[in-house]
Amino acid sequence: MLEKRQHNNLKEHNSQTVVYPARVGMELVLPVILIFGFIIVNTFESSSVLELIIQFAILFLIVGLFFSISYEINGDVLTITTLFFFKKNILVTDITRVVESFNPLSSPAPSLRRLEIYYGKYSSTLISPKDKLKFIGHLKQISPTIQVELREKKK
Repeated sequence: MLEKRQHNNLKEHNSQTVVYPARVGMELVLPVILIFGFIIVNTFESSSVLELIIQFAILFLIVGLFFSISYEINGDVLTITTLFFFKKNILVTDITRVVESFNPLSSPAPSLRRLEIYYGKYSSTLISPKDKLKFIGHLKQISPTIQVELREKKK
């Protein structure tokens, strides 16, 4: 009876959804805004209204992309969401390592303060949760065998 109750509690705990918003680094957002701002200002007089609308739409889409990224843990599944509808699922039990990274490669990580998640045999992805330690703790709670490599902070 007690074992059955503990199993049900574990199941309830694992089915709880926790969303971790992405850290948005100004080191990535600011250059995009400056470049598009420069283009819009320099072409303002010669552009038609339609061209300006398209330029602003592209700017808002790119900036919106930065702020729409989130990481959701539901049960033993990590879901990476980009632009509200592009989703990538990774089984937490397939994750082998989490390594702190400053890799500038394109990824669903709108900051250069990133975590590289290694899963499966040869796969990895870069993410940037706002609260890295809480996120890693949640992953380790589900799969304690995950190896974590964080850089020490300089004093």
